[in-house]
Amino acid sequence: MPTINARRVGFIRGTPSTSLNTARTSNGTTATDNPTTNITNAVQSFFSSGRGGGTILFNRTYVYFDTSGITSTPTSAKLKLTTVTNNSSDVIVMNGIDPFGGDGNSALATSDFNAVNIGGLTQPFSSGVSLSIGAVEISLNASALSLITSNDNTFMCLMNNTFDFLGTTPSSTTSLGIAFGTDMQLEYVEATTSNITSLNAIARSNITSFNTIALASIDEINGIDN
Repeated sequence: MPTINARRVGFIRGTPSTSLNTARTSNGTTATDNPTTNITNAVQSFFSSGRGGGTILFNRTYVYFDTSGITSTPTSAKLKLTTVTNNSSDVIVMNGIDPFGGDGNSALATSDFNAVNIGGLTQPFSSGVSLSIGAVEISLNASALSLITSNDNTFMCLMNNTFDFLGTTPSSTTSLGIAFGTDMQLEYVEATTSNITSLNAIARSNITSFNTIALASIDEINGIDN
């Protein structure tokens, strides 16, 4: 299966606030572009109790892939990464939309914190998942498959699902650590194509076998690739 390494990665520390909305939609306070070490709070939902309802903080990770070489919609795809810590932080992959200057050529900035567009139109690329520690993979949905086919530049955001994306006020801290020294990868299964559109005037979609052999098991018929 073809695999594409991330061209650029980074994580952004959000703005601490007593307001859930402010914590989710403000610019970040620090941005780390292309880190190469283990970051233990690369995806985080932070809560500290105190006056005014407590302090809320979110961290998000952004990833850029050059997907210009994908011209046919894959049948499936996965985001692959290596985690180093996890205290039950559930994570979702989102359409990152336009961080890194919108073309992958600029460093990640604090203004990119809400490039995923919380408070506006967002697009999940996966379901919320709980990841183990080590080499992990997250299955991507049909929206992601469509975008990586139509866009030369694909941006993804890893963020906390329950509290950050879904907007539930946290009551504790959950974090996911990422080994940024190991390449994040986009692995996909290429769509199968057939050069045979019909056989003996019968449409290919209506043919299940040829000479009692299942059509899926035949590489070619009369020199034409199946």
